[in-house]
Amino acid sequence: MQLTNKNSLPGLKEKRYQQKKDIIGFLYKMGELSKPEICRLTNMTTPTISRIIEELIEEGWVTDRGQGMSIGGKRPHIFSLNPDAAYIMGVDVGREHLKIAIFNLRKEIIGEIKVYHSILEEGRTNEENLQYIKDKIYLTLSELNIPYNKIKVAGFAIPGLIDSDGNAFTYFVYEDTNIKKVLEKMLGMPVFIDNDSKTMALAEHTFGVAKGIPDALCISVNECIGLGMILNSQPYTGYKGMAGEFGHIRISGLNGQCYCGKAGCLETVASGRAIVKSANEAIKKGVKTSVQTLAGDNEITLSIIIKAAKQDDIFAIDLLQKAGEKIGEGISTLIHLFNPQVLVIGGEIADSGDLIIAPIQQILNKYTLTRLKNQCEIKLSDLNSHSTIMGTLMVVMKNLYYDSESNFSLY
Repeated sequence: MQLTNKNSLPGLKEKRYQQKKDIIGFLYKMGELSKPEICRLTNMTTPTISRIIEELIEEGWVTDRGQGMSIGGKRPHIFSLNPDAAYIMGVDVGREHLKIAIFNLRKEIIGEIKVYHSILEEGRTNEENLQYIKDKIYLTLSELNIPYNKIKVAGFAIPGLIDSDGNAFTYFVYEDTNIKKVLEKMLGMPVFIDNDSKTMALAEHTFGVAKGIPDALCISVNECIGLGMILNSQPYTGYKGMAGEFGHIRISGLNGQCYCGKAGCLETVASGRAIVKSANEAIKKGVKTSVQTLAGDNEITLSIIIKAAKQDDIFAIDLLQKAGEKIGEGISTLIHLFNPQVLVIGGEIADSGDLIIAPIQQILNKYTLTRLKNQCEIKLSDLNSHSTIMGTLMVVMKNLYYDSESNFSLY
């Protein structure tokens, strides 16, 4: 069961491969189907479908689930994918974490999501970072008792600028190749990658509070700020795949220097990095807050500030309110531009709940056209901190089964 490139197959074999790929794709997307339903979806004849289903059962890809409900006449047999026919690996390479998950063909996580410390901010070389990732992948598979050859394809979420060709411009920058090719060579399997915020949006649209919503925007606030967009039920990524740099829009009245080299970016006041910086500066000036107590001998983090705010620390609440107000200004612009039905707040900031939603809503009430504002529901992500790792699965499936031009299939 190797991941196959259809361009390497001749004539009749390519046709049969394409037919099997289509059936596997529909079963993956829809879960369970009868032969008549598969015929309608694929425009294949009943004898052809019967032969292919038999072959896929013999090959271990499809299982017969027994007879389903009848809508008149004989009850049809229902078929689904064998969830363990192949596995998909998801890797979320964050600035402060490395998460690895293994998915079966029912979109279920095998075992648990493994979380490790990330090394992107420690000044190591690309090769050192990649070796660390590879080592943790092998460790994860060993702990889950999964043979490496069961993993057929991997999806990666990486922070920073990533274009549609797999070139990275923030982390894992290469002059003569790109990170997609480097990862494929390192892992010995096809790899599909995307920016972490776009990956989060895919997860929210498939599994989360924006499930099935045709027009949804998803904002992630962690150390930095990003945006993933679902428009007309499709991910919108722009000309070269780099749309959504919400953290680098200019907000009026801001002049602080951003790490990107520009001034006045939203990230300079509303990102996790900026919130922590403000806390540290205030504490050095003598501000009394439980943030310092909660941190103890450790560095102050956004999660500690959120924890303090939930314990009614006025200083921490004020930090989140100021950040929420600036995020709200940016969201107001997004609502005017895109008229979304749902806007999801995700990332670590979502743990603050109403402490971040309330100031955002206040700013929207102040600056957003009422009709447009009322058409957009602001929601907190319910995928906790795992939306991005869940989205890596959809990055893979988007390239395998939702892209009509894709040359690849799990089959």
